[in-house]
Amino acid sequence: MNTATQHNIGAYIAVATSILPQAATASVNGVGLDRLAHNLPLSCVLHAVVGAETGAPSAVSVQTKLQHAPDNATWADYDYPGSTTVAQTAALTGVNTEASAPIDLSSANRYVRAVSTITLTGGTSPTIEVAADIIFGGEPLGPAV
Repeated sequence: MNTATQHNIGAYIAVATSILPQAATASVNGVGLDRLAHNLPLSCVLHAVVGAETGAPSAVSVQTKLQHAPDNATWADYDYPGSTTVAQTAALTGVNTEASAPIDLSSANRYVRAVSTITLTGGTSPTIEVAADIIFGGEPLGPAV
């Protein structure tokens, strides 16, 4: 392991926000992120966060998954290479919680985005704060060291 990997991990990853923090009542589609802008990384970590709720729901569930598209318009759920399992985080069922999922992007299209499916039960006009980031890594060409 060289000094760059020990003291400058930022040279090997790129963090991009797909779902900006917002109060949501239903599913939220994140913005598409162009993997080409990050040298087509071969992996990522999908990171989802939920914050405070309003409206006193009796139950909360936020499930965040990764979608991909060849054109930033035709979206499909991304399955792990060699399987039919959708790449997603664990469901978040409490306020002020977070979850992450490492994802192999080797068979992903050029664009990726986060999609959070939100289920709020009961309450009066309930909302929950959500956000999601994608941390890219594993670029075929690393930085000059």
